[in-house]
Amino acid sequence: MLNSVTRGPPSSMMGKHSFLSTYGVSMLKKALTVLGVSAAGLLMFAPSAGAQPTNDNPFGPWDYTDKFVSAFDPAAYGSQGDRSIIISPFGTSQTIECNSFHGQSWCNQYDPSGAKHGLTLLTPQTGSTAGARQVYIYNPL
Repeated sequence: MLNSVTRGPPSSMMGKHSFLSTYGVSMLKKALTVLGVSAAGLLMFAPSAGAQPTNDNPFGPWDYTDKFVSAFDPAAYGSQGDRSIIISPFGTSQTIECNSFHGQSWCNQYDPSGAKHGLTLLTPQTGSTAGARQVYIYNPL
């Protein structure tokens, strides 16, 4: 009797146990390896924070300050003759932002306190004046 107790499980159980422990651990290792490689691949292609924020709105506003020149700046009629003219008490010292939607554009300039003021386009962009140099005037309201 003592012999049968110390012998262990029957040989049929021993075969299943060794099969599970041999192939089960191997399969588990493979699954964990595949999971790890997949996670590493996903992390590699994950977007990272950029140094410069992007504007997700394709219609603006965009900072166009460098596309303007003050009407009172002599360079407006010389070296910066390709820029739009702005008639404003601030010239180009304050931020100018423009938006565009369906071929229509509008611009605003911020005053020193941060209030937004519309810029009115003075040059018509139709007929014989289409494509002419644009002149904007600051709207104080």
